[in-house]
Amino acid sequence: MAEFKPATSSKPKKRVAMPKRLINRALVYVGLFGIVFQLTAALYALWHGVQLQSFWFFMLLAPLLCVASGLLPALQPQREPDESC
Repeated sequence: MAEFKPATSSKPKKRVAMPKRLINRALVYVGLFGIVFQLTAALYALWHGVQLQSFWFFMLLAPLLCVASGLLPALQPQREPDESC
């Protein structure tokens, strides 16, 4: 019988890590604060019986965009230093 070997990729997988540059790191922190704030406000409104708008989760798009622009290299305002050396 033929032995099957698992496919190995030539590139190692990158882990998501906190950025080192100040602006990129600040965007991630602001986005995470915004997500926590929006979810806390939604829970507070539901606790007190205030009806939320039908598309309240669209309010999460801005904080998610902040987090993405801090973490994803294509969206980062400051280029991160190359770690391959």
